[in-house]
Amino acid sequence: MSATLSYVFCLVRGARRPTLRGSKGSMPGGGGLRVIEAGGLWAIVESVPEAEYGEAALARGLQNLDWVGPRAIAHERVIESFLSAPALLPMQLFTLFNSDDRVVAHVHADRARIGRILKRVERKVEWGLRLTWNEKDARDKAARQPVRTGTEFLARKRDVLDVSRKQLAEARTAANRVYKAIDRTAAASRRRTSLERAAPGSRLLLDAAFLVPVARSVAFKTAIREQTRTLRGAGIETSLTGPWPAYNFIQ
Repeated sequence: MSATLSYVFCLVRGARRPTLRGSKGSMPGGGGLRVIEAGGLWAIVESVPEAEYGEAALARGLQNLDWVGPRAIAHERVIESFLSAPALLPMQLFTLFNSDDRVVAHVHADRARIGRILKRVERKVEWGLRLTWNEKDARDKAARQPVRTGTEFLARKRDVLDVSRKQLAEARTAANRVYKAIDRTAAASRRRTSLERAAPGSRLLLDAAFLVPVARSVAFKTAIREQTRTLRGAGIETSLTGPWPAYNFIQ
C-alpha cells in the first residue's frame, strides 16, 4: 500500500462531532474527508499520497502555479464548509503530518495557543473590503464640469491634467476616513498597507479585513453601504467580500 500523509484543513470547536454532509471539495489525489477528535477539538483531515504531497513533491509543486492553484481552491472550499461551526481555526495550505496520531499530538502540545485563537474568533467571521481609485472615472467626472468662459475652460483643462495627483490624494484621504469608521464597528481589523503601496502611484486605496460577530453581519454590511455611498462619485470603487473564515486573525 502506498504511504499516505494526514492533511489537516481546519480545527473545529463544537459540542457535537461535525458532519461531513454538504462538505465541499477534496484535495486532488485525496482519500476523502474524515473527522478526528484531537484534544477536545475536531480536526478535519484527509489522507493524501506521500508521493504527491511529501517534502520533495511539495518543493517541486510549489514552483508551478498550475499545480498549486487547484489545491489552494480545494483547501479553501473544505474550510468554508465548516463556516457555521461555533469556532473555526483554518490551517495553512499544506499542513501535513505523518499520521493522525501526529495530528492529535500536535493539537495537544499547542492547546493553549489554539484555545486563545478560537476564543478570539468564536462566532465571528471575516469580511474583506477593498477600495480602488478608478482614474478614468475621476478624469471623466472632471471633464464633464460645465464651463462658461475661456478662463474656466483653461482651468478645467488644467484640473483634468492634474487629476492623477490631486484627486488620488483626496481619494486616499476618503479611504482612510472609511477605514476608521468601519474599524469602530468590527471586533478587530487588519489593514494590509504593504499591498496598498506595493508600487509608486498604486491605485489600491484600501485593502482591509474585519473580524465581525456573526450576529452583527447585517449591521456591518449596512455600515459599509452608508460609509461608501458617496465614493463612486469620486471615482472610488468598492469591493466587499465574505463572509470568510478568520484567515487574517489567527496569528
